[in-house]
Amino acid sequence: MWKSILLALLLVGVGVVGRMLPHPPNFTPIEAIALFGGAWFSPIWLSLLLPITIMAITDLLLGWHSLWPFTWGAMGVGALVGRYLMEPLRFFSVAGAAVLQATIFFLLTNFGVWVKGYYGYSLSGLASCYLAAIPFYHYQVMGALTYSTIFWGVSYAFYHRFQLVRR
Repeated sequence: MWKSILLALLLVGVGVVGRMLPHPPNFTPIEAIALFGGAWFSPIWLSLLLPITIMAITDLLLGWHSLWPFTWGAMGVGALVGRYLMEPLRFFSVAGAAVLQATIFFLLTNFGVWVKGYYGYSLSGLASCYLAAIPFYHYQVMGALTYSTIFWGVSYAFYHRFQLVRR
């Protein structure tokens, strides 16, 4: 259990630094951390706590926002995707989970923007909200794919060495 907690703390550090350093919009390691946390860590509370802790710390540092339930919730869903849908040593499973997670984040957070009334409470407002966010979606997908590929490579290379035990 201590190995898992130490690895989780390391991943929190990576996630915080990755979100704090300059980057294209939404191109951060947090989605990959959520996915791999869900796949790697046995206690589900640790899987869920990992990305939510990163989001909480960085939101405090970057500035609190009213969309936090949607952003944090989307990252929690990422941990569940990693747990139930992703095989962390199979590249195409990882890539598919990364695209799915980026899409879930896009759908949930932009729904949150619409719920907050930024585009009006109509179907055309909802459509406008999603259309306005499309230019950011590719960054989300590329970030999730890039960092998930890095995490896949590390997990593939060091899986037995560090005895990362999947549930």
